[in-house]
Amino acid sequence: MDRSKPDHFSIKAKQAGFPARSVFKLQEIDRKYKVFKRGDRVLDIGAAPGSWSMWAAQRVGAEGSVIGVDLKDFRLPAGYSRVAVLTGDAFSVEIQEELGGYGPFDVILSDAAPATTGNRTVDTARSGALAEECIRCSSSLLRSGGKLVFKLFQGGEEQQLMQQLRQIFRTVKTFKPKSSRKDSFELFFIADGYRAPGSGPESAGAT
Repeated sequence: MDRSKPDHFSIKAKQAGFPARSVFKLQEIDRKYKVFKRGDRVLDIGAAPGSWSMWAAQRVGAEGSVIGVDLKDFRLPAGYSRVAVLTGDAFSVEIQEELGGYGPFDVILSDAAPATTGNRTVDTARSGALAEECIRCSSSLLRSGGKLVFKLFQGGEEQQLMQQLRQIFRTVKTFKPKSSRKDSFELFFIADGYRAPGSGPESAGAT
């Protein structure tokens, strides 16, 4: 597949004012799993070029807040001036401390992907490491009952991550949006009902 040419979703995203086609993946996830509600505090990890942060901001409304973090500096349209953008490593001590001042969050999102090498074994391992970091962030930044949505390149770590998530969330689902490219091996995890330490035992479920 020639990714240098815009496809249907890329064109549609530009027409709707979003910088990337990835917004439609989040829309599908949101509509199926009801990720957001008005007033939510949202953290978007690996947010550039900003489509997920923009969609989240629309969904949480003026009562909510969105923080987008990425290694790359990026800017959102003027209408999204209330979305805070941080430049840096979302998993670094410095950024984690800064994010603590905005939290706890109701939703943590990540469409982050590693720098790919073309070697699927290497790329999936790096993606798995990013997923592990997103889960780790839940322990310090996600409120009790909150949600975590992140991307993984499929490569054998799915069951391990599923088991890990089941220990700390009530429900865990996996989903591949129709708007994902046909040749993509990405998969999204949707974990709901974070059980913060000390919040009491609850039964968990997964699909």
